[in-house]
Amino acid sequence: MTEHITPPDDLLTAMAALGSHEPSPSRDALLRARCRALLAASRRREAFRGEPGWRFAIGLALGPAVVGVLCAVYLFEVITRAMQLYRF
Repeated sequence: MTEHITPPDDLLTAMAALGSHEPSPSRDALLRARCRALLAASRRREAFRGEPGWRFAIGLALGPAVVGVLCAVYLFEVITRAMQLYRF
């Protein structure tokens, strides 16, 4: 049986020399506490605002309706101008 020996790879040798970088436990705990505080503040603001209400719902319904009406008016105007151009 023959032995298969691979020559050393420079890239793998360089990668093996790299160390792992992990945050320190104290820094990790501090960052986790800051994130939790920001999330809690965000939840408090959201709870204070409450539901969007009926005005928001009307805006959601009227937006597409207004755009649809404007598109219909534009299309009607294009057809009218084309008919005037070709004298129908």
